[in-house]
Order: sequence, then structure tokens, then C-alpha cells
Amino acid sequence: MYPYKLLINPFPSGPTPTLKIAKILGGRRHKVALNSIINCVNDLCLKLNEGVYSNEELFKVITVIQDIGSGKTHLALHMKTIPDILDKVIISYIDLVQVHPRDIDTIFSAIIKGFDNNYFKDLLEKLVEFLKRSYSINPKLVKKIMKYGFFDSLNGNPIEEKLKQFLEKKIQPSFNHLFELLSYDFSNAEIQIIFEIIKKGTLDSSGINTFDNLALMLNSLSSVNFKLFNKITLFQIDEFDANKQSLDYIKGLINSHISYSVLMMITTPSYYSDISRVSPSLFDRLEKANYKIDLAGSNSFEEINDIVLEYLEQNTSGLDEIDKTDLSSKIKIIYDEFPDFRNIRSILNILYHSMELSSKRNYYNIDEQSIEESIKTIYPGLRLRGSIMGIPISDFIKMRKISIDRNYLSIGIKNAVKNLINYVEELGTVKKSGERLQEGYLDAVYNDQLGKKIGVTIAIDIDKNKNFDKIVKSNKRNLLVDKLIILTTNITNVKNNDTTFVTVDRWKLVDLLYFSKKYADNEIRYEDPQKAILLAKSIQLF
Repeated sequence: MYPYKLLINPFPSGPTPTLKIAKILGGRRHKVALNSIINCVNDLCLKLNEGVYSNEELFKVITVIQDIGSGKTHLALHMKTIPDILDKVIISYIDLVQVHPRDIDTIFSAIIKGFDNNYFKDLLEKLVEFLKRSYSINPKLVKKIMKYGFFDSLNGNPIEEKLKQFLEKKIQPSFNHLFELLSYDFSNAEIQIIFEIIKKGTLDSSGINTFDNLALMLNSLSSVNFKLFNKITLFQIDEFDANKQSLDYIKGLINSHISYSVLMMITTPSYYSDISRVSPSLFDRLEKANYKIDLAGSNSFEEINDIVLEYLEQNTSGLDEIDKTDLSSKIKIIYDEFPDFRNIRSILNILYHSMELSSKRNYYNIDEQSIEESIKTIYPGLRLRGSIMGIPISDFIKMRKISIDRNYLSIGIKNAVKNLINYVEELGTVKKSGERLQEGYLDAVYNDQLGKKIGVTIAIDIDKNKNFDKIVKSNKRNLLVDKLIILTTNITNVKNNDTTFVTVDRWKLVDLLYFSKKYADNEIRYEDPQKAILLAKSIQLF
């Protein structure tokens, strides 16, 4: 059993999603992008249904741009899982990274392999449907195509039986007669494609040795798809880079205006910038794409969190708001503190491994320790930046969650500062004053190495009772201490005569809370004294 009562690990284990994983699409930005692509498809289908269009209107270009790990490939593959889209579109997905060398024939082969496994089988079935319709109009010609003879008639075999045998590849049609029938509705190039599929069950790159041949084949194939399936063809070109050869081919395809099709180019901002330098004319055409989709914002915490929760909710009905809030808070800390993880691919990778570890330990949820071990395993050598205490990642996540809880933070920091002063006193660096705190303004009092009385006031965000002017004036009027230190989170470090304002950033907050816990639990280790002194100096206690 996995955490949250899941029977399976809902998160993908690899960088490239499977179609099963791609069924899940979370994130507002991705959904908006999907709607834009659907609008493009609907726009083209509407033109075709109206029957009034120019050649240029039969072809659309979409660009999808954003950084690595932002979910571009996931979005592309997700389209193959939506029945409403598949009712209108035949999709070929091509990963250019896998295409070597970038020759015309290898690109064509990649496009053919990019169709679904059943594509050619389905195409032959549509051809049989076409022959059945034609039989009611021209039965003699269809019988000649299927070589339906005297003995078939004598034995009572219907024409449907011959068509079934053709579909099962038990018989070959009469290509001369089939050419005669198809020539009413298909061009010669389209008929040649149909013939090759009948003979080989696929299309190969033989004869695709010039760009003109490539453009003609793709144009004819898209036309066949529309005439047999009544669907347009969507060519998804992923990992589109600035390879000069690729750029020339894509530019040519765009200029060719492949009929009944959409060309969807998927790339990164850096590659897009390179394209503008290597091929300004192609870049200009891409800039004028019918739909230009920038997934900017898809790597925000809100988007990533929404996607993560979508994975969970699609696999369990038992996820309550407490579970969601707990997991979201952990994701937020990872997102905030590790810039390298600010994309959905990295977060899902961490959560996949964390889910596996938590499952082995029979934990109800994904715990901080599992997250820490996953991060250390996946990203060895990774360090928390800015921590004086050298906090383990798991403890950092726990302390960071506390530091975000403003209802607890002020009390927690007060106790942490007192514990830090007590510990530094034990080290002989300062000495406690022993005086009673007055007027509620001071949270701690001690004597420094020179014998001066130092007062500390904690004024963390929600401590609204604190008023800097009142504190400073009260100290001057009553001479409570020789030097006043005010710890706050909302002003920069300022010295004002005998008053020092010290900004406590999120790292110092976490360090203080972490030290305080170790001190209270008697878990101070041999390396901690020096770190504690550095922490005390960082908030200017001495």
C-alpha cells in the first residue's frame, strides 16, 4: 500500500510520460494552452465543413515554447488521450532528439513512426468502408477490384467476405481496377500512398530523396487522412532546435502549406532565440504562427502544486484537505529553497521516489525523511544554501513549515533566542543578567563581554503589540539596558544610537528554530558550538 491509501505510485518514474501518465493534465496554464490548440483544430475543421477556403487556410502552424521540464511533451501526448480531439485529428508525434541523422528520409520515417500503432490498420478498414459504399454505386467495378468471380457467386459468398479477406491480407486486390475507382476521388500521388500501404502495411522512405518528394508525400498523406477518416492531421515536432538541416526542412514544410494539417512546433526559449539568429526567415514565419503558445507561468508553484494534486486525486478518492495542505506545504518548501527544482519534471521525480520510500516504511503520507533521502539519492552533492547550522533537508522542511506558521513563529523565535543566549553563556561568551524583564518590551536580557547590559526584543511579523518607537523611547526613559537589539523580519539592518534593528531572514528563522530544538532535546554535537556562535553573531547578539 502506498501513502494516502493508494494502490499504485501515481507519479511518473521517467522524464518522458507514457500515454497512461499523459491522461492526467493539471495546471491552469496547461489547460489554457490545450484549449488554444483545440480552438486551432476546430477552426480548421470549421473551414473544411463550410467548404469555402483557400489552400493556405487548409494549413495551420502552432508554436509551443517554454523551458525544459515545463510539461510541453506531456501536453502534446495528452492530446492523444482525449476522445473529442481524436474524433477530429490524426496525430503524429516526433521527438527530434531521436532523429539521427537529420536527413529527409529519417525525418519522414520518424513522422510515420509517430502515428499510433493501429494507424495503418485503421486506414485499411476505412478503405474497406469506402469500397462498401462504392459497391452500392458501382458493384461491377468493386467486384473486379476484389476479384469476385463466378465461383464466389456460385458458392453464395457475399462481396463482404472478399472484403474481409482483403482486410485480413489473405488476398490482394486488382490494383488496376482499384486505381480506376480511386481516381474519381484521389490524386495519383494519394493513390500511390494507398497502394503502398496495401502492399507493405506501412510507408517507408524509399524514394524520399528530395524535399519536394517529402512535401508531396506528407501533403498526399494528410489528404488521404481527410478523405478516408474525415480528420485533419496534426504533426507534433518536439525538441525542435536550431539544427540548420532541420530548420530548412521545417521552413520548406511551412511554405508548402500541407493540406488538411496542423504543424505544431515544440521548443525552448533558448532554441527559439537560436532559430532567430540561424534562420531569420523561418523565425519570422514562426512568429506569425496561427497560435503562439507560451507556457510562461507553468513552472510557478501554483501550477506545479495543482498538477501534483491532480495526479493524486485521479488515483484516490480518500485525499482530504489536511493531506493536500500537508503535501502542498512540503512542495512549497522544496520549490522555494531549491531553484533547480522549480519545474514539474523535477518535483514529480522527487515525489515518485519519496512515495516509494514512504511505502516501504508503511507511512500514511510522504514524510520529510523520505523527501530528504530522495533528493540526496537523485541529486547527490546538493547543499542547502544559506544555512549556518547545516540543517539536514528533512529537518529544514519541518522547521520551514513552522517558520511559515505565523501563529507559532513569534513564540518559537522568542524561545529560540533565549536558548541561544543560554547556550552562548554556557560557552562563556556572554553572561545572563539575572534581572527581571520589565514592561513586557524585552524578551531577553544579558551582559556582554564588556559588562554592558544587552536587551533583545522579538518583533516578528504578527507581533502587532510591538511598537518600535515605544520600545526605543521606553528604554531611553527608563535606562532598561545599555544596548537594545530589535529582531524583526520586515526592515533592513539599522543602527540608531544604542538601538540595533536586525532583519531575520527565512534562513536565520529556520536556523534559530533548528538550534532551539537541538538544545531543548539535548542533541548538541561537537560541531555545533562554533555554528551556534556564528548564528549568534549573525543576529548581532555580540
